[in-house]
Amino acid sequence: MTRRRSPAMNESTHEQDQTTPFRGPTHPAATSRSIDEFYNVAHEQGNSGGRFHYWLLFLALGVANSGDATEIGCMNYILSHPLFKEEILAYRTVAVGEEDYGGRGAAVASSIFAGMLFGGVITGAYGDRLGRRPTLLAGLFLNGCSGISSSLAPTAAVMCLCRFCAGLGIGAVLSSLITLASELSPSAHRGWYITFVGGFWTLGSCFIALLAYILFGLNNYSWRIFVLIAASPTLLGGVLVWALVPESPRYLALHGRYEEAAKVANDVAGAMGYVGTEITVKEIRDHFGHMADSKHGPSLEDKQAMKKIGELYRKDLAFTVTIPLQIVWISMSFGSGVCTWITKLFEEIGLSNIYLQSLYFALANIPGNLAATFLVDRVGRKALLFGSMAMASLSLGLAAHGASKADAGQLQVIISSCSFHSFLVMGWCALSVMTSELFPTSIRGTGMGVCAGVGRLAGILVQYVNGAFIDKPLVLLLTAASCLMTGAFAPIVLKMPDMTDKHLSEIPGKAIGVLEGNGQAIHKIV
Repeated sequence: MTRRRSPAMNESTHEQDQTTPFRGPTHPAATSRSIDEFYNVAHEQGNSGGRFHYWLLFLALGVANSGDATEIGCMNYILSHPLFKEEILAYRTVAVGEEDYGGRGAAVASSIFAGMLFGGVITGAYGDRLGRRPTLLAGLFLNGCSGISSSLAPTAAVMCLCRFCAGLGIGAVLSSLITLASELSPSAHRGWYITFVGGFWTLGSCFIALLAYILFGLNNYSWRIFVLIAASPTLLGGVLVWALVPESPRYLALHGRYEEAAKVANDVAGAMGYVGTEITVKEIRDHFGHMADSKHGPSLEDKQAMKKIGELYRKDLAFTVTIPLQIVWISMSFGSGVCTWITKLFEEIGLSNIYLQSLYFALANIPGNLAATFLVDRVGRKALLFGSMAMASLSLGLAAHGASKADAGQLQVIISSCSFHSFLVMGWCALSVMTSELFPTSIRGTGMGVCAGVGRLAGILVQYVNGAFIDKPLVLLLTAASCLMTGAFAPIVLKMPDMTDKHLSEIPGKAIGVLEGNGQAIHKIV
């Protein structure tokens, strides 16, 4: 990012440009552009061949996202590793040759989701005051260090503690990463860029599956080496975010830091290849001056954080945004619980070479992510979410049917499982975009954190359900399918709005300009 001008130069530019007012949605001042409007023009008029630094920004966010995928996904493969069973699951508690999947296995698998619950809620609330970028960096650092520590864990209790701390870091990352991506992208292409960042989850999943196949399927390496390598994408993501990703200009503006907000917004536009009129400090102040937070002491910040959580359940948000999203997060997290136990599930069904089948399962992410990238801005978020969840549910039903046929249904199980994973990642992409868009900027991080936290409650519960029913694959698969189908209908029944091709709102309960598909602006209450 190279376009840098002082506040004075920005003010001067604004004064010289008074004779050529900006054409488009104009609120609150006739000649003032919002950050969304500025980004849309910058993206449209920018040199597409000169967006290298803009792509680097989202690449850094993507690598950070892939680190979360590898850290969560590594548990999928070590639950069935012989040495992990011996050293962790059967250590000093059960008879030799037996594994405590319903107790220790479920505890180890769920501990990361418990950490994600607390990490998401806490950093979601405080991240709206501390900043997106610091929250993201802190989460990546904690996640990476905890992943390394997990490789040294001598007992199940220590393993649970390390996984819990990793979950704290992942919760911080998830509550800030997608929020930051949404606030650094133009509204007309926001779904595409968020899905691009989300696509790195697929790359992380494929990387960890390939690593498991190489270390476990083709060789006989220790699970500790596997867990140690799994922490590397998180550490790389932290370095890239620190070097390449700026703070959100919306966050800066909402906290009264108008000069910094204008500078970052112009730097981001410059990274898009834009060389037109820069957004000015005055324009930022026009749009955010009446919304800006003042600085408070720690005790008042605690009250503000709790107030932000309370604002999620205001009358105008609770029943059309917050609660429907939480239902979907619960359903998706419950359905995704199958992934944590996939190698053990394949083992129970009787599939041969379970690590190779798990690699196929992970690779199924790729067509799902590509489809989501193509469809999210075309068919709309809500339609994509419903279709993806419904098809994922039906795929699990087919997998359950194949599992009931013993050897004759093995191919059906593999194909249906891959289909399920493909549709599941499509659903997660749509849900990530919807969650980041539907909450106003002032509580967006809080909303992401709370919704993810509620989903983690389901993630914790499902580990114990799956641990108890791991020897009954048919019951496990049908339970997950039912949860996904229930969640698919929640946004439709509860009439959740769709923000496809619309501007983000800034604060709850205020009139904002919403860019409709025909490019006209309307004012409405959010």
